[in-house]
Amino acid sequence: MSEKSIALAEPSVALMLQKVIDKGITAENVSALEALVGLYDRMQAKDAEKQFNQAFAKLQSELASVNATRQVPNKDGTPRYRFAPYEDIMAEVKPVLVDNGFAVSFTSRFMEGGRMVSICTLRHVGGFSQSNEFAVRIGGGPPGATETQADGAAKTYAKRGALCDALNIVVEHDDDARMIGAPIGKALAEDLEKRVTAVGADRAAFLKYAGASDFSEISDERWPMLDELLRRKETAKAAREKLSQDGEWK
Repeated sequence: MSEKSIALAEPSVALMLQKVIDKGITAENVSALEALVGLYDRMQAKDAEKQFNQAFAKLQSELASVNATRQVPNKDGTPRYRFAPYEDIMAEVKPVLVDNGFAVSFTSRFMEGGRMVSICTLRHVGGFSQSNEFAVRIGGGPPGATETQADGAAKTYAKRGALCDALNIVVEHDDDARMIGAPIGKALAEDLEKRVTAVGADRAAFLKYAGASDFSEISDERWPMLDELLRRKETAKAAREKLSQDGEWK
């Protein structure tokens, strides 16, 4: 059905609903009413998703990259790494979000192994929303930080990562991802590299997204998010292969 046909069909569904209601709900027409309500709800949801996608495309064209300007020092005062704080990123993107009818909210949950996940939910005024997760290890933190400060830093770091992933924000000169956490190790590095090749992903783009120049340099802070990304790609590839096989048998 074309978009024009769908646009013409929506008022018809609303009109049919109103006619059924005007006649009164009876045992004979309750099934038809339920079917019409279900159809109307699906059409409304589809329209909300379409509005979201159109507004998100416009949002992407208006978002600028963010510079990493905040330095974290070593104990001797020398720079350890630079990053773009969550507050700075929000200050950059909030006006663009509002102009395009978006708002963001955050929730969090805990995983086994001492990790926390921040969930960034991007909501549009049309009614559609989309969520993105980012996991970090609890503990560690900048040199000299207390446990409470380290936990707070982990939460903020997770929010920052979830927000950047949800909006596809590019942070220029951000070496935070490489400096926090330890390398994932040879076995995990080789596994990620094989999976990237298997799903047909772009190696250079994946490493840039991971904040590393080589698979052996990927931080264990980033591994859960990268693992989940590859799982989605693997699921999508398996679905395409199954669809192709089904088509051949037909």
